Amino acid sequence: MRNIPLKRLFSLMNAFCVSLSLCSVLYSQSITDSQVPSPVLQTIKELDSDLDSLLNEISVPGAAVAIVSPDAILWIKTLGFANLETGERVTENTYFCIGSCTKSYTGLAFLKLLDEGKIDLNTPVRQVAPEIEIENPWEDTHPVRIVHLLEHTAGFDDSHPNWFYFHGPVLSLQRALEVKAHLRKVRWPPGTRFAYSSAGFTLAGYVLEKMTGQPYDAYVKQTLLEPMGMRAATIGSSQEAREQLAVGYDKHMEPFPIWYDYDEPAGAMNASIREMALFIQCMLNRGAVGHTRIVRNDSFDRIGKPVSTLAARAGLEPGYSFGIGTIYRGGARWYGHSGAVPGFISEYAYNLDHGIGYVVLQNAFDLMFYDDIFTHVRNSMNALVDSLEPPRPVSVPAQTLEQYVGYYEPRSPRLQLAGFAEILTGGVHIHCRNDTLTSQGFMESGKPLIPISEHLFRYAEDPEASRVFFKTPDGRMAFASQRAYYERTVMWKTIVYRILVFGGLMVMMSSIVYALFWIPVHVYKKAMGKTNRSTFLRMRVVPLLCVLSLIVGVAMPVAADQTMLELGQKTPANVVFFLLTLLFAILSVLSLFTSFQSFFRPVKKTARWYAIVLSTACFGMALYLGSWGLIGLKLWIY
Repeated sequence: MRNIPLKRLFSLMNAFCVSLSLCSVLYSQSITDSQVPSPVLQTIKELDSDLDSLLNEISVPGAAVAIVSPDAILWIKTLGFANLETGERVTENTYFCIGSCTKSYTGLAFLKLLDEGKIDLNTPVRQVAPEIEIENPWEDTHPVRIVHLLEHTAGFDDSHPNWFYFHGPVLSLQRALEVKAHLRKVRWPPGTRFAYSSAGFTLAGYVLEKMTGQPYDAYVKQTLLEPMGMRAATIGSSQEAREQLAVGYDKHMEPFPIWYDYDEPAGAMNASIREMALFIQCMLNRGAVGHTRIVRNDSFDRIGKPVSTLAARAGLEPGYSFGIGTIYRGGARWYGHSGAVPGFISEYAYNLDHGIGYVVLQNAFDLMFYDDIFTHVRNSMNALVDSLEPPRPVSVPAQTLEQYVGYYEPRSPRLQLAGFAEILTGGVHIHCRNDTLTSQGFMESGKPLIPISEHLFRYAEDPEASRVFFKTPDGRMAFASQRAYYERTVMWKTIVYRILVFGGLMVMMSSIVYALFWIPVHVYKKAMGKTNRSTFLRMRVVPLLCVLSLIVGVAMPVAADQTMLELGQKTPANVVFFLLTLLFAILSVLSLFTSFQSFFRPVKKTARWYAIVLSTACFGMALYLGSWGLIGLKLWIY
């Protein structure tokens, strides 16, 4: 109900401001329409009209868009409001939190140190920062190195829902790392596979402080932001930063409360659309601003090309490094990053082959959000660039292709907690038919893998090799893309998992349907004074309560309509989730016990065996969820 008047308010306010032509400018560094390439100018005109209409259709308070070439900021478009309460408009100088796009600046800072010969990326982190705890079972042979932090290959979990705090002062990086020490548990040998982790980039920011002897924000401002012209950009949640910042809104279009980020080097920079456009211009000029080179040309070539993963060592070139990833869209190659924090979402991308880039900033983001503006801009930019000529396919012997056939299980979850779902649905089946390999995901049709070499492949829409097969050091066959990593395993194991989990869920849900019959019948017989043959009610009641406790426990955080911030706090819904999942585990044991007690009670044989199957399903589900850490999970301290 709260959204209805807000949507109307947005429409009226936006229509009024659009009529005053305050929403967009053709940004000029002595740039006129005639100097903008015709296709780009046409795209700008279409976007200018389309985005005004789009903002009126969706619940987004404000946004800003820029299109950039190596020589100029071609266009800046500002939409809506920086502050709904005061009516303050978004301008080209309004500051947005750019979230994980901050990682790109952290990565460039390390490239700068590399250029100056002040750092060796293969240095173990423990040598630089021995005071920071890292739980690494492979420390002796595979220590976490600086390069692993910059390529998301350290094996850390990503930040958990409670990566924010609400009371200042702002913590030092060392103190923030101490609070979040539990995130630095290495889950596999470092430098083997990609798994996105903001915690790793936070540690990289601290390493930067140790190597330079300067605070992270001071070094980045001095060596990157000021030379780029981003002199007013800020990092963190200081009072100065908040005075410049747009208000960030949740899914109800209510302003988020003031929050602080434990992961500042990973996601806490604040910048305007104009300043972000200057950053894109620098990237399109391969790290140069005018005649000033921020990073060397040969160092710039390392962006988006990891070196530490097994896939990279097997020849897969594109990926993620120095805070920037390679992105394939419509046969073209882009580089960029996106970011999302409570109240703000951002995205930038640049195409070096065509000399064009864009930025989109928005001051509304939550567990439910609108990305229509991003999608519209992205599609328009994709239409501006031509597909790259892909490498010609090579002939690979059928015997070699057959070596890759099999089922591959995902082995690099971004969040370990999400692994319970990935192992069920995230696998890939590699088939070989008519001398062609196909990759088939769960409930998907197969996609042909086009060979570039005997072990490098691409999908039809990719302009270069995007998949690779290789043997791991322990002899397992692995299959990897830029971000995903799989190891071949026996298919029957996954089939058994799916049968047990999905079958168990179906049996558990059947208890709800069954209860709709036996409860009224039992009540009727009780009221009529008739004798029930099955007097052992616990056999039915306990499993039913067990199932209901899980359903209510899982549904509560969703039904409570929590915001992104609330998901990681000690809210009533999260406490209920904690208590009811614990209750589910206890009742699953009790239901198993009562079902076997039924052998000594006068109950129907069919009812007894149904109770045994149901209680076994509940107990098995409790074991499965418990093995992944979901039983008794305290989201506020996770």
